[in-house]
Amino acid sequence: MALKENLIISIKKAMQGEMDSVTLYQNAANHTGDPEIKQFFQSRREEERQHYNFLLKYYQELSQDLQPSDLSSKLKSVEDLHPIFSADFIKRIGQDQYLFSAISTALLLEKDAIEHYRKCGLETDSVTLKSFYDILEKWEIRHYEDLLNIQKEAEVHYWQKNDFEPF
Repeated sequence: MALKENLIISIKKAMQGEMDSVTLYQNAANHTGDPEIKQFFQSRREEERQHYNFLLKYYQELSQDLQPSDLSSKLKSVEDLHPIFSADFIKRIGQDQYLFSAISTALLLEKDAIEHYRKCGLETDSVTLKSFYDILEKWEIRHYEDLLNIQKEAEVHYWQKNDFEPF
């Protein structure tokens, strides 16, 4: 298979993963009436939507035999993000089966995205795409770490809400 075809296939896979995340985060935001939790999921949805739109631009450019644009300056720096999740926020996530499941599912999507972007970065010869994939990998790692922390802390509340008692 030609290099261009491989790039297009990898970008389409990435677009699908980003859209899956957009849908998951939107559904979680729609599920809750809690303004803080809704805002959290909506902000994640917007970040994933932005990633999707950048991938769409690359897909269009590569499909038209154009050189990929350098979009790295348009992505917010992941280092600027330092979310603080209150104990009450964590508790409300843990006590809602749907939201707790959304966090667990999002972890899987983020992990898959990390692996995919890492692989794409290694496989492309384009300096522009390597840089882009590196930035996206860092974003997804940050998302994964945030979600993992939420899940770990919320798990206690999840089990309490569901009357789990160890043997």
